Amino acid sequence: GILPSTYVEGFHDEAAVRQMKYRTLGQRCVDAKGDPMVVSILGMGASSFGAMYAGSTPEDEYIQLTHDTVRAGVNIIDAAAWYGHGRAEKVLGKALKDIPREAYYLNTKVCRYEPDILQMFDWSYKRTLRAIDEALD
Repeated sequence: GILPSTYVEGFHDEAAVRQMKYRTLGQRCVDAKGDPMVVSILGMGASSFGAMYAGSTPEDEYIQLTHDTVRAGVNIIDAAAWYGHGRAEKVLGKALKDIPREAYYLNTKVCRYEPDILQMFDWSYKRTLRAIDEALD
């Protein structure tokens, strides 16, 4: 198997990363270096980090799950402000602070924010920019 550009020697489990399958993401998606984004065929979704589903899992378990998942070669992680109204992004941020930044790609979604159906969606330019800033905090 290959070692993608997100492979970090000393952090990743090389044998596990070599077993993971990777694909180029689109024809125009590039990383910070301008190279094609090569992503694992499995991604990690963080919706459960926001307590979106029944039951409660301690934060430290989500943090360990994130470390183990990225160390094994999963390099694309999905989150959104809607997941627990920001809780998922906060827990994920705690998990990612100990992982080399070059080891993963992070994607999020915007436009869905409030539980009240009349205020739930906001596709405005201003709110989208604010959501990006909030996701980066």
